[in-house]
Amino acid sequence: MGDVVEFPVEEVKLKQLESEIKKAVTDLEFKYSELDTIHEMLNNREAEANIMENDFNALIKQYIDKEGIENTPALWLTYSSKCMVKCEGDGEYSMVWLEDKDV
Repeated sequence: MGDVVEFPVEEVKLKQLESEIKKAVTDLEFKYSELDTIHEMLNNREAEANIMENDFNALIKQYIDKEGIENTPALWLTYSSKCMVKCEGDGEYSMVWLEDKDV
């Protein structure tokens, strides 16, 4: 019989583990980069929406001043960050415009 040569099982397992870890690190770095990009995009969109909301508030306030809040379509008022629904009781409600000091 010949000599039995032991196969380096532990060394192979360690190399495989290192390879998997390196791939996981690369994958995570890519994912983190994607998340950074998405967060930046989200922050930009929020800033843009804030500007749009302020512009909308100015427009809707002009309309309310001319027509009255009670004559302003409720749907329009739902887009304003300066409009509040006030419950009057028994299913009755009114829309209230919040001044800057109230917000």
